[in-house]
Amino acid sequence: MKFSAIVVIAPDDLEEEAIEQAKQAGATGITILSGRGIGGESKKTFFGMTFEGSQSVLLMVVAKHLSLPILKKMQHLLVHEEKSRGIAFTVSIDHLTGIDMKQIMKFEQHLREQQV
Repeated sequence: MKFSAIVVIAPDDLEEEAIEQAKQAGATGITILSGRGIGGESKKTFFGMTFEGSQSVLLMVVAKHLSLPILKKMQHLLVHEEKSRGIAFTVSIDHLTGIDMKQIMKFEQHLREQQV
């Protein structure tokens, strides 16, 4: 079975919705990290203090066939009126160890359900 890693970087206020959308598209496990970012545009200031919103970084390892449906869900969530509120991308995994066999069984079950 081939796997892909999906990385989603989104504002904290979209974290729960991103998780729910990813699960609906077939993700079975998600690692959540907190982050901060520096974008290409200068940050807004308020009374001389710079405002920087916090971000959530979601990491998922999924069966390769699930990566595009999950990525499409993230696109609908993160791109609004041609303005991006985050980023999502996939990375192919050549070698993998440590994945729980229950995860493999869930991936295979999802495959069988898709074929019916």
